[in-house]
Amino acid sequence: MNADPRAIMAAKNNADLYAAVFSAHGLEFTRKPYGFIGQDRPPPYYSNLSVSLPGHADEVTAELRALSEKFVAGIGVKDSFCELALEWNGFEVLFGASWIWRGPGRDEVPGWIRINRAAGLQRWEAAWKQSGSPTPHIMFPAALLERADTVFLGHVVDGAILAGCIASLSDDCVGISNVFSVSNSSEVFAQATAAVSGLAPDSPIVGYESGDDLAHALNAGFLPVGNLRILVARKARF
Repeated sequence: MNADPRAIMAAKNNADLYAAVFSAHGLEFTRKPYGFIGQDRPPPYYSNLSVSLPGHADEVTAELRALSEKFVAGIGVKDSFCELALEWNGFEVLFGASWIWRGPGRDEVPGWIRINRAAGLQRWEAAWKQSGSPTPHIMFPAALLERADTVFLGHVVDGAILAGCIASLSDDCVGISNVFSVSNSSEVFAQATAAVSGLAPDSPIVGYESGDDLAHALNAGFLPVGNLRILVARKARF
C-alpha cells in the first residue's frame, strides 16, 4: 500500500504518545515496526492497538486475534491507513479522521505556557474534560510531567486554564493532540499550533482530526495527508 510518508510520520508520532501515556499509567505494551500493542487494557479514548506502518495487515490481524482472547469484553484498533478488513470479525467503525501535517516554522502566541506542576496538570485535565472529553478516570498522571517528550500547554488567564493541548516530541516531528477550549473558540487550533511550534520550530507538526476540528486545523495551515479510522468490537470473532 502506498501511504503518504507524512501520514506514516504522524502515525508513528501518535504511537509515541501512546507509549508515554501507557508508561505513565504503569501499563504494559509492546512496540513493533507495524504498531503499538497494549498488553494491558488501555485508558479511555485509547485503542488496544494502533497501526504505525502500512502493509502489515496479516501481522496486525494476528495481534488482534491474541488481544481478543485476552480482552473478551471488547477491543479497539486504530486502522491508521484504512487497510484492515475486519467487519467480518465483528468490528464496527467508531469514527473516521484525517492525518494532518504542517511544515516547520515558529509562530508567536501570547498567554500560552507550559504546564509543569501536578496541580496545574489537574486543572488542565479538568478543563479538558469540561470541554468535551468526560471520564471519571485520571487520564494524565503527574508522571507525564517528568517526560521531555510530552508537553502540556495551556492558555492561562488569571490562573484559569481556558484552552490547551498536548505536544508530543518525536525525533522527526512534533505531534499536536487533545486541543480544547473551554469556550469552544474556533481560533484555539491556530493558537495551540503556534504554541507547539515554539517547542520545535525546525520540525513539522502532525496529528489527526475530524469534523469541525479538522476544518480548524486546515484553517491553521495544516494539510490532510491520509485517512484513518477507529474500529471497535464488543466481541471480536477470529
